[in-house]
Amino acid sequence: MRHTEYGYVSPAENHCYRDLERWLDDKNKRERRAEKHGVFNLQSKGKHSQDESKR
Repeated sequence: MRHTEYGYVSPAENHCYRDLERWLDDKNKRERRAEKHGVFNLQSKGKHSQDESKR
């Protein structure tokens, strides 16, 4: 048994927790990067196309 932030766990459980933590960190990085580059910014795309149609 190993002592982790989750308490005492077996080596197999520790491996699973480590993989899940790594996946979650990568997911958060991907979301921050996508937000920074405007992937989820649907409002600005809609406003931009509406502004062009008014001209």
